[in-house]
Parts: sequence; C-alpha cells; structure tokens
Amino acid sequence: MKTPLLFCLLSALLETGTCVSCEVCYSPHDSCMGNVQVCNERMDSCGIIKSETIIGEIKSPSFIKACVSSRQCRLSPLFMTFGNGISVTMNIACCAGQACKTASITVPPANTTLNGRSCPACISVFSHHCNEEIIGCTGAQTQCIRMSSTVKSGNCPLAVSPFRFPHPGGSHAH
Repeated sequence: MKTPLLFCLLSALLETGTCVSCEVCYSPHDSCMGNVQVCNERMDSCGIIKSETIIGEIKSPSFIKACVSSRQCRLSPLFMTFGNGISVTMNIACCAGQACKTASITVPPANTTLNGRSCPACISVFSHHCNEEIIGCTGAQTQCIRMSSTVKSGNCPLAVSPFRFPHPGGSHAH
C-alpha cells in the first residue's frame, strides 16, 4: 500500500515541475533546424511561425520554431498593413514532441477586399516623426494599432520607430 501512495505523490511532484522543450531556430526559407531548448514556465507550447513581409515588390519569407504561450496557438492567420507598400502576413501552428518534426504550416494569401473601415498608417525608421496616410482596412482588419519601438546597442538608442496599422480584432496597443 505504501508503494502506490509514494508513486502517486512522486508523480504529482514531477508533473508540476515539467517544462516543455522545443526546437528553436530561424530561417528565411521554408524550414529550419536548431537546438532543443527548455522553455520558461510562461511558454508552455512549441510553435512554428511562418510569415511573409512585403516591402513594395519584395517578398521576404521567414520560418521560426520557438517556445510560445498556448494563448498564441489560438491566433488565426494575421495580416497587418503598415502603409507605404509594407505588409506582414503570418500564421502559427503549435505542436508537441515528434509532431513538431512533421508539422506543416502555410501563409494564406491576404484578403485584400476592402471592408469599409480605415486607419491612419505609417512607419518611420530613425525618426520620432511619422507621416501618416489613411489606408483602407481589408478582410478581418477591424482595429487600428499604434506601436513604437526603440532599438538599442548597449546604452545607445539606434532607432526609434513609431508605426500604426490596421489589425484584426484586439485593442489599441502603445
């Protein structure tokens, strides 16, 4: 009787301390291979993220395998328009164990049908100022988002990039 009880207690303790391990890599192609890393406690799933960034006529794909939060697994394909001919389409698939080796993911074509909404949009690099243009929202884009980022090298800021863009669902972010 003591052995099954001890086994149950030990199993319960081991289960609460279990962390997810995921392959982590990046590639500008359709697949990548990397080292397996133990995820932190907030990242409870493995994710495969495929995206396509368009700047003018140039399309740049990317493929990422990483530790992700299971909340991110529920995101549908995402299409963001930044204005000035810049857009990003991405999709995420979550997996576990050996399923991550064979999982496939595609980036669906962007829905470019105007939906009657509009947002101010702009992107600026190396400047605090951004010249906005009003762009029509397409597909499921129903919210406008405003973000700003600063790239630093050591203690020196290199770039300040404010940008606004239409986004499907969600709320305003700063």
